[in-house]
Amino acid sequence: MHDSPQRSEFVRLWMVHGQRIYAYLLTLMSNHADADEIYQDVGMTLWEKFDQFTPGSNFQAWARQVALNKVRSFRRLRHHQTVLCSPEFLDAVEQTIAEDTELLDKQYKVWSDCFDRLPSRQKDLIDRRYRLGETPKNLSERTGRSLDAIYQALSRIHRALFDCVREATFGESTS
Repeated sequence: MHDSPQRSEFVRLWMVHGQRIYAYLLTLMSNHADADEIYQDVGMTLWEKFDQFTPGSNFQAWARQVALNKVRSFRRLRHHQTVLCSPEFLDAVEQTIAEDTELLDKQYKVWSDCFDRLPSRQKDLIDRRYRLGETPKNLSERTGRSLDAIYQALSRIHRALFDCVREATFGESTS
């Protein structure tokens, strides 16, 4: 991939879909470190093979297929480690995601809008807990809040997100 327009298009598509590909990998892997490693490998493979991508086709589906192949390869290479799901399960997950991509994209958009409405302190707590994988105990120590306060805060944020998504999706309010 040498020409700048093609490079720019790859970057644009990866910025739009990369986070979803990472989330997809997290559904297939047993830990964040493995998902991180595969995510980087997927990005490099997509970059190297972008000239094989058909413009206007479904980049996300193509990237998911590359990701699934990378997961399978990763598991074959690490066959001595405990595997939490079978190849058949991986196929079933891919099929479900492929069939429900439009619905999942809408749900992600609703959740993302709700997340964006949270106060920055709450967004930071959720980000540190789930994206960065910090434990509640670690969050407690880092913030100086009790462990119980961290659990309560996470519970309140979960409830606020749930209520927001339900209201945006179904027009139902819990108030």
